[in-house]
Amino acid sequence: MPKNNLVDLWLKSKKVSKQDKQAIKKMSKEQIKVNFDNSLMAFGTAGIRAKMGPGTKQLNEFTYPQITIAYAKYIVKHFKNPSIVIGHDNRLNSIEYSNLCARVLSSFGIKVYLFNKNKLMPTPIISYVIRELKSSGGIIVTASHNPKEYNGFKAYNPDGGQILPDVANEIASYMPKPKDVLNITFKPNAKNILTIDDKYIEKYLSEAKQALVDQKIISEKKKFPIIFTGHHGTSCELLPKFLNSLGFNIIPVKEQCYEDPNFTNSPSSNPEAADSFNLAIQYAKRNKSKIIIGIDPDADRMAIMINKNNKWRLMTGNEMGIIYTWYVLNNKKFKKTPYVASSWVSNNLIDRICKKFKAKVYRTGTGFKWMGALVSQKLNKEDFVVAFEEAIGALNTTLNRDKDSFTASALALEIYTKYQKQNMDFVDILNKFIYPEYGYWYGETVAYSYANILDWKPVVQSKLDMLKKFKAKKIGKYQLKRVVWNKQGDCLDWILNGDSWIRFRVSGTEPKFKAYYNLYAKDQDTLDKQVKEVKEFISKILS
Repeated sequence: MPKNNLVDLWLKSKKVSKQDKQAIKKMSKEQIKVNFDNSLMAFGTAGIRAKMGPGTKQLNEFTYPQITIAYAKYIVKHFKNPSIVIGHDNRLNSIEYSNLCARVLSSFGIKVYLFNKNKLMPTPIISYVIRELKSSGGIIVTASHNPKEYNGFKAYNPDGGQILPDVANEIASYMPKPKDVLNITFKPNAKNILTIDDKYIEKYLSEAKQALVDQKIISEKKKFPIIFTGHHGTSCELLPKFLNSLGFNIIPVKEQCYEDPNFTNSPSSNPEAADSFNLAIQYAKRNKSKIIIGIDPDADRMAIMINKNNKWRLMTGNEMGIIYTWYVLNNKKFKKTPYVASSWVSNNLIDRICKKFKAKVYRTGTGFKWMGALVSQKLNKEDFVVAFEEAIGALNTTLNRDKDSFTASALALEIYTKYQKQNMDFVDILNKFIYPEYGYWYGETVAYSYANILDWKPVVQSKLDMLKKFKAKKIGKYQLKRVVWNKQGDCLDWILNGDSWIRFRVSGTEPKFKAYYNLYAKDQDTLDKQVKEVKEFISKILS
């Protein structure tokens, strides 16, 4: 085993279990370098995420207190009589880690609110409860849609939105150094740990109905079957209950709709991936359903798959964002200037729609923390339409400040129900109403994964550096007008002619490098040909 002072500390410590010491001894040189690093755990696009296991750069019973102590110091400094809401998802150790966070916070005199019996809870409800209880912030122990080996620490502001970099940087400045994590001590105060009344869950489910533009739809007869999968996560019980209360006929995929930290029946729990719907498609065939809803483990992300001409088609976050924008602006009355919030890497077709309705579009960096902050900033000043990301996930009300699969599902099913009566679906809405008026558009996110490389960031950075220096004048049939670094979007922009662009970005939560396509053409056939040429071109230079 290579020499590493941090490893020596862990192997000699009586606090480290025999099992963890054995795991450390089996680590390769590269694993030791990555897992026992002297730098602090870093907040990324959505909090801190890492694999669980021994080491200063993995999540365990030593690094969670390291992060929580820093958050506690920040809270105590900035809030009088502070209180924090804590929730968690279905992942391995999430119950234990959320209890550990509560005990650490309680030792600082902070009131901690846990849900009844510390049961798992959807992210949008936790965000809502933070606001309802007027808490100083919140913690969610979750790694969202990452593989089962991961967990995470998402920190929240009093408005129910995720913390921004300035707060994250201050919190990080209070973290004990990696060499000291084994010696962290605290004295829990059980009197400071309180239980959240279940009435807040029911209150949220009742108020979430405001996502519907047409409230009459609740009483309409809707017999068509809708397949639902919660991928063993936090939505499995509450989301079907909510949608059934709106009169929708929800059929859960039983094998994937119970709490399971091993994701036994969900090889992929990310509904952004088509293969996560494989079992649900079998249910759809048996129940003669043409629509499936898939939710990620912490229930912030929602994706829809529809059966179009006997083929299953996954609707992207961009497509649903376009449809939400178009539908709400067409059907809802506003007293103030309406606005849409979206990220720089999401489509610009919404700008064309909003222009017609004299609505504004606000662009933010990638990650819903930016959009949540924007919604709080605009509250009572302008009228909210929708906030969404290209990578699935939307916020359709101002009840909370994070992506919300509950309200997104409700509005999506309202739209689907109304157009189903005309024998139309989401694809028909795009092809028959939106594209002919606003432009034939293509959008896709292509992710290049480096999960098999432990120290992947230098490899990805070299790809980005190469693209920054790219000198070609044409990309397929499109002119490359300029290459610029988008500081606000934290991405590299290739600006093309005709309102088209390609953007490149390093993921802040996963070992991935992403290319975002936003292309237009005069008609669908021309667009299909030009997209193929562009994608082949990009694939060659990135291979």
